[in-house]
Amino acid sequence: MSGRYSVAIVGGTGRLGFDVTQVFLDEFHTTFPTVRVLTRDPSTAKAQQLAEKGARIHVFDPEDVAQSLAEAFTGVDVVINVLPTTTPTDVKRQVAEAAVKHGVKVFFLSEFGVDHNRNDFPGYNHHEWEVKKQLAADARELARGTPTQVIAVYTGLFLELALNPFMGFDIENNVFTCIGPSSQRVTFTSKADIGRALARVSELALGPLTADKVPDELRIAGTVVSFDDVRDLIARSKGVQKGEVKSEDLDQLKTKLRQTPGSHIAEYIRVLMGEGKLDFSDDNANSLVNPAEAFWKWKSVADLLREA
Repeated sequence: MSGRYSVAIVGGTGRLGFDVTQVFLDEFHTTFPTVRVLTRDPSTAKAQQLAEKGARIHVFDPEDVAQSLAEAFTGVDVVINVLPTTTPTDVKRQVAEAAVKHGVKVFFLSEFGVDHNRNDFPGYNHHEWEVKKQLAADARELARGTPTQVIAVYTGLFLELALNPFMGFDIENNVFTCIGPSSQRVTFTSKADIGRALARVSELALGPLTADKVPDELRIAGTVVSFDDVRDLIARSKGVQKGEVKSEDLDQLKTKLRQTPGSHIAEYIRVLMGEGKLDFSDDNANSLVNPAEAFWKWKSVADLLREA
């Protein structure tokens, strides 16, 4: 790719956005020499760190979204929305509106997790996913007939954040609790790899010879492992005996969610893990984004454990 493009990252100092922004600055600077970061507080250490690397910092004001985005989005090729799920729906809708209004060529929805199109929770789906579906539909309607391509990237679970007791991985006590079979595989993708994938998808979507290869929705899979796999990796990395793997009833948890649909989203995710709907191993865009790992090596659970 020989293009030189610009990108604006909304929420670029956040839990995911900071890693995504660093990847653009550190690894894709030649292709994206202009990186604009929108954050509520430009005085934070993270904002200053990104500025020192060359990012242009813009104030994002949720009370005046249109005005705060006007300058940052002008002349920009790509907008990546990495605002957290706690951001008001209307604010996210205004981000999409501004991207289309300013002629952005590629707009990434704030997804980067579960592919909620695979969900099977009839009448009791989690509110967060219902909101995301509506935001996606609204953004695509706004972009209809314009140069803007609206893209959703589903990444499975964040590798650095999901291996915790709440999700069934009690590494400290060497106990692993899954919903359904312990052999069922689950997709994890590191935050930096998500950033790399976004940069590559952007390059492909902007390239005149590759743009038609980029779908509006795609899954990536950094690493795909089962509870059994994680248990074995922990044992090897820590030099301990293989831990206990407990399996809880899948149907029982689905019944609970049906009866109490306001349950924490993690319980819904654990059902999806047990149903195999977070196994992206046979249905992903890895070969498009990073064919044969030609651009980078996907980070694995073993890699993560070696860093610990």
